[in-house]
This record gives sequence, structure tokens and C-alpha cells, in this order.
Amino acid sequence: MMVRVSISSKTFLRSMMILAVMPAMVFSAPAIGKVRMALGEVDRWKAKQNEWIQLKTGRNVYQSDKVRTGVASEVVFGLPDGSSIMIGENTIVEMEKLFEPNDEGGFETKIDVEKGFLNFAVHKLKNKKSKFIFKTGTATASIRGTEGYIGGEGVFFAGLKTGKLEITPAGSDKPVFIGAGETTFGKDSLVVVKLASSGEARFAKRLSKILADKSKSVKELQAEVQKADSTFQQELREEAQKAAAALPADGFILSTTSPVEICEGGLSIDGSYRTSDENASLILNVGKGFTSENLIRAADGKAHTFSEKIAISDENGLWTADKATLEFKGAGLTNSKTIDLQINKSCSEVNTKAPTATISSYDSLHCVANVSVGDMKNDAAVMSIESDGSQISEEAITKNAQKRVKLQKGRHEYVVRIEDQAANKVELTKTMGCYPNKRFPIEVFGGPKEILKVPPPPEDIEDRITRTLQFRIRIPENDPEYLNKVTVRFNGKIILQESLTQIHTLDYQIPVTLSRDAKNHIDIEVVHKSGYTARAKKDYEVR
Repeated sequence: MMVRVSISSKTFLRSMMILAVMPAMVFSAPAIGKVRMALGEVDRWKAKQNEWIQLKTGRNVYQSDKVRTGVASEVVFGLPDGSSIMIGENTIVEMEKLFEPNDEGGFETKIDVEKGFLNFAVHKLKNKKSKFIFKTGTATASIRGTEGYIGGEGVFFAGLKTGKLEITPAGSDKPVFIGAGETTFGKDSLVVVKLASSGEARFAKRLSKILADKSKSVKELQAEVQKADSTFQQELREEAQKAAAALPADGFILSTTSPVEICEGGLSIDGSYRTSDENASLILNVGKGFTSENLIRAADGKAHTFSEKIAISDENGLWTADKATLEFKGAGLTNSKTIDLQINKSCSEVNTKAPTATISSYDSLHCVANVSVGDMKNDAAVMSIESDGSQISEEAITKNAQKRVKLQKGRHEYVVRIEDQAANKVELTKTMGCYPNKRFPIEVFGGPKEILKVPPPPEDIEDRITRTLQFRIRIPENDPEYLNKVTVRFNGKIILQESLTQIHTLDYQIPVTLSRDAKNHIDIEVVHKSGYTARAKKDYEVR
């Protein structure tokens, strides 16, 4: 069965441009972020390399790499925008495309699950031109922001913790929909079941093993899946009860579960502690930029709760943190626990600063302008440019940069708009000209010299000889808008001078009064906006 899958979400946060938040990204080999955790046998097949190499925590994975896991093994990738992907055991995944700018002004990511399954928590793509795609042998999932799992060998399965999923089997125009709390699976057709464990990372492993039994019918599989769901939920309740009873005489337990999704409201860490050591400490560290005060308020041997709330934003620099660590020291003991952070940079409370943009320079001769884009460290944005109200370009911006804009011929009003993941915007407007340097002639009617035979008038009549100087400026654009100045001199004296908006024509007719038996010399000078200057001369001789 081949299916087409598309996902949308109202519950997930507002936008995503995944690798666009990486500082100093190089598109020829873009890293997707560090490995948060590698458990068991985890290997990477690096592009242009002929062997599998062990993949450890803290390493990067690049486009075209493959990652495989062994039995009882898994690996979690933390994407810089706070999204994450967990590759389950006995799985092979190819990073076919990783956040490549596409021709439409967005990014495209394509991850091929060749074998096994994976869990995902992907923020919603605000840019409709961006694509995030998962592939399996029997399905394609196009994601616009949701959390769940996908996989299957022979039997396709997918489940959602949040969001919506639309599945259209090949050859059918009747889609199957699932939403938050639902799971679908099947071979030739899809079954949809409501499961409390839908989208849960640990449950995906159990579901994968159940569906791998090819001897059972869909009805039998459905019954096993529902039974496994009930069992898993009971186990979760028992785990919570054990955790509450397991509070040590000196130490703490966390109520906050990992990972934590962060948007509006910042990061909240909650839990309980107990100690009799008056010198005991419980300290929270977020990334490398925040250290709390001692969260222990009483050392009386009784159980107490603690709660710490931290603002996460670009202002305080914490929006790049991927972990929060609690450390207890007391009664001769040291204990720590780490929580993974999924910080959504599309949220306005996280991403508070708008990008900056200036037109640092422009060259009307070579028809280019340079736009300086700033305040883009660890952020991502889309830059669009309009000329006289019509869009001429759109591209993704992933770091502070100088962007070159090609100008259109002539004089136009350009508008540069930059909008980042959290809809912070900057806009600037500037009128600029493009006037390439091209040689052009001035055509003087009658040639460069005319000899006029005009008999002298009677003695009582004024000897006045008038002619019309005619010339044409033959610029390639055939538009006076491209001219900077036109000057005509008669015997060194200016008789006409026009500049910029005064110039309305390329054909000139200028009356001149000539002298008999004297010099009648005319100089014509035309300056193009490119800086090129054309000259012509005209001499009249009256006999």
C-alpha cells in the first residue's frame, strides 16, 4: 500500500524553520544539531565513506548520512529550534535532505525510514513553502507540526499525541483522518483506533513488535494493540506511584517530565525534596546561562515541594539551551537529573527581537544593492523584496549576512521585508536606479558643419540670420528617464541646460541666431545617469 500523508496542528506551536536557526550554517553539509543521547549500538554511515562509524552523544549528523540502531538501542537528535527525533531500536534512517533552501523560498527536509520506526516532535511550519517529510517503505508523511511516531515494515503505522494526520491510499480519493490520541495501522487498508498511548515514544516500540507478526489478521492485531495500550497505561500509573514513594531521606524527585516543550510562559521545573542536612543544596542550571538560588527552603527531614520558573528568550540568551540540570548535594551525597528542552523559537515570548536590515550600499552602474541583515544569530527568517509593489524575490535567511539584490533597469521603489519565525518584522523602503554604462551617440541633423549662403539684406534691414539646431540623443533605453544632464553651448555660452526631471525628450529643436562672417560654434554635451558622457559639435558658416 502506498499512501500520501499530510499533517497539521493547532495544538503545536506556531512556526518552524528547523535548521535555519543554526549559526553559520553551510548548506553543502548542514548539521542538524547535536546528538542528545545515544544508547547501545548506534552507528552513522557518513556520506562518501564506506564504513559504519559509532555515533556518540554530542556528535552532529549531516545530509545524506545514514543512522542505524541495534537491539535495545536508540538515539535522540535535538534540533536547534527545539524539535527532536528519536530513532528506535533496529532502525535504519537516511537523512535524505536536511533543511535545504528550496526554490520556493522555504526549506525542505526529507528523512527516509528504511527500516524500523522513529518518534518525532516537530514544531509547526509557519512558512507554507517549507516541507518536512518522513518516508517509509509504504507511506509518506508530510508534516506541518505535530508529535507522534511513524514506521513499520510491511505494516504501516502512525500515531499522534498532538495534531492531525490525513492519509490518502494510492488509487483512492477517500482519505483517512486521525487526530490527537489516535493510531492507524494496516496493510491494504487502514484501521483507526483510539489509544491513550498514541504518540507516546515508548509505546511505539511495543506497537512495532506487535505489528511485525505477519501471521495475524488485522482484527487480531487490533485486539493486541488495544490490550497493549491498557497495559502500558497501567504501567505508567504504577511508575508515578513508585516515584512518589521513592523520595529518599536526602535527595529529590522531579515532577516535570522530559522533554519539556517551551513557548509562552517560559520553563517551569517542579518536584519534591527531603533532607536533614542544613548545608544541603538543590541547584538548577539551564544551559550555560542560568543558575538558580538554592531551592531547598527547609532541612527538617520532611518532604517539601519546589518550583522554579525561568524566562526563556533571545534577550537572556537561554533560547539556545537544550538541557536543564538539577543537582542535589547534601548528607555526603551528590545526585543530578537532566531534562531535555524543546524550545520553540517561533513563540513571541521566546523570540522577542526583530531582525535588522539596512541598504548598506547600491551601485547604479552595475545595478546591484547590498542589504545588511542583522540580529539573526540562532534565528531564521524569510526576506522578500518588492519593486514598485511587485515581488521580485524571496529567500530564507539563516544568519547575519550581506545579501546582494539585483536591481531592475530604471528608477524604482524597492521594499525589503524580513520576517522571522515568531513573526517579528522589519521593513525598509528606498528608491534606487539601475543605469548600466553603455556608449551612445548624439545625431546632429545637417551634419557637423553647414555652410549657409544668405545674401546680405538691404541697408535699412537688420542682418539677422536664424536657424533651428536639431539633434537626437540615441540612448539604448530610448527613455529620457536615463539622462542626468543635457547642456548646449553657443560660442562657449550656455543656451540650454536641463537636468534630471527637467529632461522630457530625446529630440531637441533649438533656435539659434547666427552671425555673418563670424564664428558660429555649438557644443552639445549629454550625461547619462551611468556617468557616461556623449558629445557632439555643430558649426555654421554664413556666406
